[in-house]
Amino acid sequence: MVAPVDGPSSAPGTGFEPGKRNTALQAHVAFFDRDDDGIIWPSDTGPVDVDISTPLVTRRALAISNSYVTWGSILPDLLFRLKIKNMHRGKHGSDSGAYTTIGEFDDNRFDYIFNMYSPEPHTHLTFSEGVHMVHGNRNPYDPFGWFAAIFEWLATYILLWPTDPRGMKKEDVKAVYNDFWKETQILESQTC
Repeated sequence: MVAPVDGPSSAPGTGFEPGKRNTALQAHVAFFDRDDDGIIWPSDTGPVDVDISTPLVTRRALAISNSYVTWGSILPDLLFRLKIKNMHRGKHGSDSGAYTTIGEFDDNRFDYIFNMYSPEPHTHLTFSEGVHMVHGNRNPYDPFGWFAAIFEWLATYILLWPTDPRGMKKEDVKAVYNDFWKETQILESQTC
């Protein structure tokens, strides 16, 4: 792997600021930044107040695999920390394309996923349809991207674990991308 050309800079027009407007991808991962310093330590991905049903080993593997590209220096961070402002660099090949190269959410591409891989009325996605989607998005000679895409979609499926035989609801999958599911989970846990 080569050091990114834009090593010390964040995504154009962005940069992580806690509590301010950030890209959808930055907001997606900022959930784990407990001290709001813009850096996620591997220990931050451990047990959280809200059970997000994603195995700890999964969260740690994501942190380790993205640390080098998000850290912003030629030398890797030996503590495997992630810089939220550089999360767009962790975007891999063979993904769904729902995030742009700077980490913004692309509604059109997201809708395309459901229009392409789910039956009418394109409101749900089953496990096997998700597998077809991952297979359809594969780039040639990209084994890391293939593995990462499978890993992410499996984690999303486990997280949402649909009880409906039609599969995961489109709104729920979109909420995972846009970070709204965390707010819903927190509100539900506070009312229980």
